[in-house]
Parts: sequence; structure tokens; C-alpha cells
Amino acid sequence: MDFEGVDSDGRSGGLISIWDTRYFQKAQVLKHRHYIITIGNWSGIPGHTILANIYGPHASSEKQKLWKDLLQIKQNWMGNWLLFGDFNAVRRKEERFNSQFCPYIASNFNRFIHDAGVIDFNMGGERYTYMSRVDAKLSQIDRFLACSSFLSYFPSLTAIAHPKHLSDHCPITLSSISNDFGPPSFKFFNSWITVEGIDQIVSNAWIGFSGHGRADVYLAAKLKHVKEEIKKWRRSSHKNEAHELTHLKGMIKDLEIVADSRTLSKNELLICSNGLKRILELEHMATLDVKQKA
Repeated sequence: MDFEGVDSDGRSGGLISIWDTRYFQKAQVLKHRHYIITIGNWSGIPGHTILANIYGPHASSEKQKLWKDLLQIKQNWMGNWLLFGDFNAVRRKEERFNSQFCPYIASNFNRFIHDAGVIDFNMGGERYTYMSRVDAKLSQIDRFLACSSFLSYFPSLTAIAHPKHLSDHCPITLSSISNDFGPPSFKFFNSWITVEGIDQIVSNAWIGFSGHGRADVYLAAKLKHVKEEIKKWRRSSHKNEAHELTHLKGMIKDLEIVADSRTLSKNELLICSNGLKRILELEHMATLDVKQKA
């Protein structure tokens, strides 16, 4: 892997682009506090591929300058363009709720998209990609924009905004294929060590085993018994964790639906915050398992 980054400015900004060097070879990088534009060669695609990671400014005048700068760069670098990130601008009034809509900013953003000759994906999944946890302001400010030549090489691209859970922004994927690591074999995942009760399960299974035969046969049978007890325990604990995760996600989803029509109360925001913390714990375990499985 290779990467390029731009440091944050206080609590704002901060960008990182990461790519697999087996498929994308960097030729040049243009960096600014509001973008990382990586120019290179994508395996199997003729000409340059330009990946523009965007973090739009808040001020209207700065937005206008960013659009102008991006158009100038696009004119200087011909190729297959893909722009993505937090543009800090919406295209229409329906993309904001409980948040102020500025027709002037939206008009400038739409003009930039037209002048750049890029296409805005119809995004599936969540309706809004950003939610302020302080005052429940909702907006769709994150998106992918691609030129027609890029789309000609990836005609089946789909953009999906996934549930927020751990962030105030939705993670968004642009995908043309699905990946699967295949069916799992039995193995002891490192994350299980952090689950309460695992040490007692192993200890009880080890002490409680009874068998006979040669020492090597006895040891193999004892280890198999421990494995079976762990599997039995894991099936039960995994079911409980999955139920808890589903319940928490459903609760937060319900609160976000409520936030579409009214401002959440302090108590509701607190419930949402505590739920997110627990989801973080559960999904962190799942992430560790996927990495080890991969």
C-alpha cells in the first residue's frame, strides 16, 4: 500500500488517501488543505486516472475558490477523473433537514459539477450522510463524482451510504464487485480473549475432561474437548452480541428517523451517544476477527 496525507487544521480537515500499489501507481500528487489529488496509472485503464479526495471549506467564498481551482486543475490534467469526499455543500433543498439551506452555495456547486463534466451518483442506503450529534442537523454533503470516461471502464458502479454508528458521517462505498473471504474454519480469534468468561470456559473444560489411552491420544482428545466447549460458548455469546448489536442499531436508527422530523432531546442524544460507544466495542471485535480471518 501507499498513501498521501494532509494534516488537519485544529479540529477541521485532515485528509488521507490510501491505495493498493499492485493496481494503482502514483505519478504525481497535488495537495492542499482542501484536497489530495493523486495522479497515476490504474492497471488496465489507458491514460491517467486522477483520484481527488475533497474536504470542502465552510465559508462560501472559500468554496467558490475551491471549485475554481479544481476546474483549473482538471483542465490541466486530462484523464479519468473520480472526485469524492466531504464537499460541505448540497445540490438541492431536499438534501438538508433541520439545517439551513443556501440557494447560492447550491447553485455554485451545481455549476461546478456541470462545468467539470462529472456525474453525481444516485446513492443508495442512508438518506443523509452527515448528522451533527449536538443539534441533530442532517445533510447530504458526502458523495462521489465521476467523469464519463471513468464510468466507461466501471459501468456497474454503485454508491452506498452505510449507517453512521461510530461517526457523524456515513461511510460510503463505491463498488463494482463484492468481496468474500469464504466460509470460516474453526480458529481461536484473538478478540475472544477480551470477552468476559472465556478464561473460565477454558479452565473448566480443561479441568473437567476425563479420558484414557496413550498420552498423545489423551492430549488430542482433551484439546478437542476444549475446542468443542469454546465453540459451544462462542455460539451462545455470539448470538447474544448479535442480538445486542441489532437492538442498538435499531434504537439509533429510530432516533435518526425521529431526527428527520424534530430536534432530538438531550436525553435522546445521550442515549444515542452511549449506544454508539457500545456499538464501537462490538464492531471493533468484529473488525479484528475479519482482519485475522483475511
